[in-house]
Amino acid sequence: MKITPLDIYNKEFKKSTFGYNTDQVDEFMDDIGVAYERLLKEMNNLKDEKQSLQEKLSSYKDIEERLENTLQVMQDTVDKRIEQANNEARMIVKEAELKAQQIKDDAEKAVAQERRNFEQLKEKKNFFKIRFQTLLESHLEMLKEDDDRDYAGTEDSPDNIEFPQNHN
Repeated sequence: MKITPLDIYNKEFKKSTFGYNTDQVDEFMDDIGVAYERLLKEMNNLKDEKQSLQEKLSSYKDIEERLENTLQVMQDTVDKRIEQANNEARMIVKEAELKAQQIKDDAEKAVAQERRNFEQLKEKKNFFKIRFQTLLESHLEMLKEDDDRDYAGTEDSPDNIEFPQNHN
């Protein structure tokens, strides 16, 4: 049974002989009615405040949930970007290593080729040196033989030429 302040104010008791003092009972009932009315107003205010707070709480929970979802999406995005960046970095490093290895291999091949060229040039130089030396020796021999033939048995032969002697 729900009691209202009006029920308290309007409540009438039967009179009996030797009963309570009606003025005191009326005064006390008025005090109870005022207190009860104040409590009802306070309770209604608290219900309204509770409702408002529940709405705010619900709103904050919605905001919190959206923020958590947003943070999760951002974290997932950051994680994906970090993974992509790491993958790209690994690819760049791998490509650089491959390129460096290719440059090194090319340089080693070029050095080896230059060494072979140098050795071939040395061999050609030695070959031409020996050949030229042989040719010179051959020509000198031919010249000597030619000179020996030209002057053989003649008075102009080097064997017959007398050189003046210096007497000091």
